[in-house]
Amino acid sequence: MKRILVSIVIIGLVGAAIGSGVHALFSDTETASNNTFTAGTLNLQVGSADPCVEHISLSGMKPNTTGNAASWLTTNIGTIDGTLDVTLSTITNNENTRSEVETAAGDTTDSTGELGGLLKVAFWMDTNKDGTWSSGDYYLSSGGAKVSWSSGSTLPAAAYDIVNNYASKAWTSIQTVTSTADAGNFRVEYNFPNGGSGDNQAQSDSCVFDISFVLNQQ
Repeated sequence: MKRILVSIVIIGLVGAAIGSGVHALFSDTETASNNTFTAGTLNLQVGSADPCVEHISLSGMKPNTTGNAASWLTTNIGTIDGTLDVTLSTITNNENTRSEVETAAGDTTDSTGELGGLLKVAFWMDTNKDGTWSSGDYYLSSGGAKVSWSSGSTLPAAAYDIVNNYASKAWTSIQTVTSTADAGNFRVEYNFPNGGSGDNQAQSDSCVFDISFVLNQQ
């Protein structure tokens, strides 16, 4: 009898094991395919092309003249919002040829020109691209500050300073530029005031500098 009971138990266990292998529980499988991570782009275009091909080249300048030297559309052509920085390099003042007129006016050096100490410039952003100083616009002071429009339709005299005073200045986080949008037209104005006989020291002189535009991720 005992052997019969043991045999029945063994048969039952084997049957249970066989049954569990044959009769699977319900299941369902789903697969999320082609998962992709793609980096966005932060890409600033200044002027007509990317990379930038713009530059200022004015010659024949003389006292008592003013005007616009540049107007460059500044656009975030990427897919990520950014903040704009602008930086000026050091200023190189070239004497070029020191004529007898310059010598007579008191110019005593052949190594450094005087134009950068006489010529005044203003750097400003025409945000609505209408060519006039108006609400939303701002200029970059030679002290490194962003100065926003407060009144009037003419760029204020305080926006101008001699070229030499902008050397190595940096203006950081001056404007948010959203993706596929523009900051406006970055404009450079000049004013060569009449400084008297000392102006003759700047004849044939030139001043050279770089303007760097940087768009940083917010």
